[in-house]
Amino acid sequence: MALFTDGLISEAADLQRYENAILNLATAEGIDLGAKLALAQEDLASELLLFLFRRASFRDYSFGIRRALGLKDVVVTHPMRQWHVHRTLALIYRDAYNNQLNDRYQGKWAEYEQLAKVSSKNYFQLGVGLVQDPVPRAETPALSTVPGPAQEGMYYVSITWVNGAGHEGAPSRFVQLGTSDGQQLVVTASTRPENVTGWNVYVATSPDAMAFQAQVPAITSSWIMESGPNPGSPLPGGQEPTWFVVDHQVSQRG
Repeated sequence: MALFTDGLISEAADLQRYENAILNLATAEGIDLGAKLALAQEDLASELLLFLFRRASFRDYSFGIRRALGLKDVVVTHPMRQWHVHRTLALIYRDAYNNQLNDRYQGKWAEYEQLAKVSSKNYFQLGVGLVQDPVPRAETPALSTVPGPAQEGMYYVSITWVNGAGHEGAPSRFVQLGTSDGQQLVVTASTRPENVTGWNVYVATSPDAMAFQAQVPAITSSWIMESGPNPGSPLPGGQEPTWFVVDHQVSQRG
């Protein structure tokens, strides 16, 4: 699972699962869906911080540690994403109503405001998922080539950061590069976070089939694909919660 601070926790496709015509509505009313997704996430961030501040004594988290950590250890779970989608749709229909004063939009606004309240309540009752050693989403790697015994091809690449316990963060956005005969693919990672001890490379000839190729020590910035891509495990989804903070209790995972 991704972390709250890895980026937007939902996208337009998630909104369309609730409202098929949401893209048409946004175009007709001049509403920036990306801006509304970001604004809704800011709203969630404020509520999450308040919730965690009130429970800062759990798991030896002092208030000061939580303030410094912010939301870097919060995992995006399905209930959180549902809350985010409902909150975003409420903001969209609020804007649409204010643009047109259309009663149909007002009804949708009220509906999603109520759904957002319910999904928020459900989320906090199910618990805020936290990880002990958060690993952020990796930045998109840089691709290049060096001379070598390889055949031409089109390659899609993603990487993940790995911490000392072997836990992987969410994968980077994939990047692609075409090579010619006699060129070997080179993958270069960006500057790593302090708690990262290595990075995993995933490569395929299709963006939907990227497979694990190698784990590279953090002190090594580049990896060369000598053959392949080889079959391997698929891209991970990110870290699972270590524990959940639920009301005034901590529910240990596992």
